[in-house]
Amino acid sequence: MKQYQAKNGAIQFKPSLRELEQVISDEDSVGFCLACGESQSGVEPDGRKYVCDACHLPKVYGAEELVLMGLHH
Repeated sequence: MKQYQAKNGAIQFKPSLRELEQVISDEDSVGFCLACGESQSGVEPDGRKYVCDACHLPKVYGAEELVLMGLHH
């Protein structure tokens, strides 16, 4: 995960393209939290704003959705 500054000024995290490709190729239902950087299972590929199990913020996005949004490094 790599830190970046969002438009609102908050520090967030984004996974690498390699991480996303691995999750997509494994056909796992995994998402990533932009707020804390944790991965989370049970997230649809196009999932948006799921609540994170770790930080409890609605910042978990599906792997394919992050690729489409360009939120990777």
